[in-house]
Amino acid sequence: MRISGLYVRTVDLSVVIAVRNEERHLPEQLEALAAQVWDGQWEVLVIDNGSTDGTSRVARDWSHRIANLRIVDASDRADKSYALNVGVTAARAERLAFCDGDDVVCPGWVAAMATALATFDVVTGPNELDRLNEPWLAESRGRSIESPVGSFAGIFPSIRGNNWGVQRAIWDRLGGMNEAFHLEDLELSMRCWAAGINVVGVPEAVVHYRYRPDAGALWRQGFAYGSHRPLIARELRRHALPTPPRFGGWRSWLLLVVRLPTVVSRSGRARWLWIAGNRWGQVVGSIRYRTLML
Repeated sequence: MRISGLYVRTVDLSVVIAVRNEERHLPEQLEALAAQVWDGQWEVLVIDNGSTDGTSRVARDWSHRIANLRIVDASDRADKSYALNVGVTAARAERLAFCDGDDVVCPGWVAAMATALATFDVVTGPNELDRLNEPWLAESRGRSIESPVGSFAGIFPSIRGNNWGVQRAIWDRLGGMNEAFHLEDLELSMRCWAAGINVVGVPEAVVHYRYRPDAGALWRQGFAYGSHRPLIARELRRHALPTPPRFGGWRSWLLLVVRLPTVVSRSGRARWLWIAGNRWGQVVGSIRYRTLML
């Protein structure tokens, strides 16, 4: 709302969900958000990043159960960072929390995020793997994402891109998401670290995380992650910050050979494809960004 030309924040927390073609999974996430209990005032913003299915219709159908639910159009550019920037511009709170449309927040997530953001600049929480994934898939990448805070090559702490929050003042100070990067969570975490802003883990802010179950999607996602890591390394080097070892991934290359016999099982095949996609992606990224990171 506006009073005498000034914009007045009317809620205590804004939950921002950037979505594109999530008609199938979004209802489960919105149901989990509708069940959240917190004594503050909060809103949910579904940022439609150019969906061609019924995503917006699904969100509208839930507006009767989530009082402060709004749908924001961000269809001009199919890019998550762009959608998040559009979403934060539309958000009405000074505390901002982010989750994804294909995951499911646990009970107490909103309260945990809001409480943590009353004290800390940037927060993130753990991802739980077993509810939304079959056992063979849950075990395919290890369990590192179940810790509250991630890491980039042991150099700087990182947010979980599907489970994090930031104070608006810090968002404005950092300039929002960098739309030139695919690994937007790592890139923002790098800027936090370089600026001396701590990423604080909130163990109570748990999200049920959904893996991609088919082979092609696993490969594409692994390749996308791997191909952009050298870009992060290049930015670290450009700013004279510590960089990862150029051949720090040698163990993963060795694993591809050692684990080759395991591809006969679904779990082994998923694990192998994920590692292979990451490795090949880093080869391509090293060439593309002229920064060796294998």
